[in-house]
Amino acid sequence: MSRKQRKAIRSTCMLSISAIGRLCRSPITLAWIFSISGLVVLTAMSVPKLRATQISTADLNVTFEDPPVWLDQSLLVELQDVARTQLAKTKVSRSGLIDTAETLAATGWFTEVKQVQWVNDTEAIVRANFLIPYAIVEDRESSSYIDVYGRKLPNRKGAIVKENYHFVKLTHPMYECPSRPGLQWNGGDILAALEVLKVIYNKPWVTQIQTINLSKWNSDGSLMFETNTPSVLKWGSSPGQERGLEALANQKIERLTHIYTKYGRIDQGLEVEFDLTNTSAVIRN
Repeated sequence: MSRKQRKAIRSTCMLSISAIGRLCRSPITLAWIFSISGLVVLTAMSVPKLRATQISTADLNVTFEDPPVWLDQSLLVELQDVARTQLAKTKVSRSGLIDTAETLAATGWFTEVKQVQWVNDTEAIVRANFLIPYAIVEDRESSSYIDVYGRKLPNRKGAIVKENYHFVKLTHPMYECPSRPGLQWNGGDILAALEVLKVIYNKPWVTQIQTINLSKWNSDGSLMFETNTPSVLKWGSSPGQERGLEALANQKIERLTHIYTKYGRIDQGLEVEFDLTNTSAVIRN
């Protein structure tokens, strides 16, 4: 390399260094440098969930947003443990949250797991919709909660709902229990009983009804109430499906409410069978 070329290169380097020095002495430039540096530091501090680390199960806290009031505490803790265990298996990342949501959905207790989200380094929150129990179905093998659409809830050894909630049992269904949670129980008898429950569940006397017997539905479409006296009340058809010369659902409810107001019990405390289907009056057999 010639002396002139080396001199030109040195001159260019000196000019560049001088320009950078002048630029750095500029207040505006310095402000930009400090601003960008601060943003980088703040971002690193405020997004711990993006770190590729794992957290032990013991250090994790999982909560459900607005858990239903009927849910037994032991079941809530069980579901929290499912989420904690899954989160501890994966790195603190978006994929870990998705895996946890899928694991919770697979338990069968939810219609939808909307989101699992990190709140901070050791705490996560779950937003989900639970399957809501509406009745209990007893078949030959077991008993299971179903929701208002007849979808089966999971079974467990411990409690599912708190003790102070009353659920009517549907007995002698035509079909056996669905193979897995979330599936609808087959049979028009179950759907007919659910339609009856929809019109009586807000009545003050509903807690006196222990079961709705479905054994006669396949032969004549009749549903039978069984009370805790015990006594039997023939309800008849599903609301809106009444046959000719059968009292309508609102008439049956009015009569039961009248009897309840007068006697304190819809069966008057008698161990007998009543027929609610007559268009004129409640018939005692």
